Amino acid sequence: MIMLKPSVLNILLFWFVKYILFYLLQMFKSGNYALIEFSKLKTNEDWYYYLWIFLFLPVLCLLIFTAPMYFSFRIKNPVYFALIILAVVVVEYALYTWLASQADFTNGIYNGMLTLLVFLLFFFKRIKIIYQ
Repeated sequence: MIMLKPSVLNILLFWFVKYILFYLLQMFKSGNYALIEFSKLKTNEDWYYYLWIFLFLPVLCLLIFTAPMYFSFRIKNPVYFALIILAVVVVEYALYTWLASQADFTNGIYNGMLTLLVFLLFFFKRIKIIYQ
């Protein structure tokens, strides 16, 4: 059976799901449940601020990392594949800690670990083919 390579849509969905899971993890870790408190959003400005805060990082990652991930799946060499994915995780860690969590670098580590876990869940079959 020939496995199709992940599409751009698969990769976009990966980033979106990953950040939703990360925000949920952070929500339980910090005890701040603002992510699910929609009843407090009354005005358009409230909704704009809510969407800006929660969508900025996922959209930024979509814009920066979708192309490298897409092309990493086209590489047949497992070493190059691993290097590209490692670079994505390292740059995402640096970007996240610089933009959102300069006070607590462990949040960036949680973010990176979750990236790898969700990456494996989404693309395990394709990764397995690359390493065969």
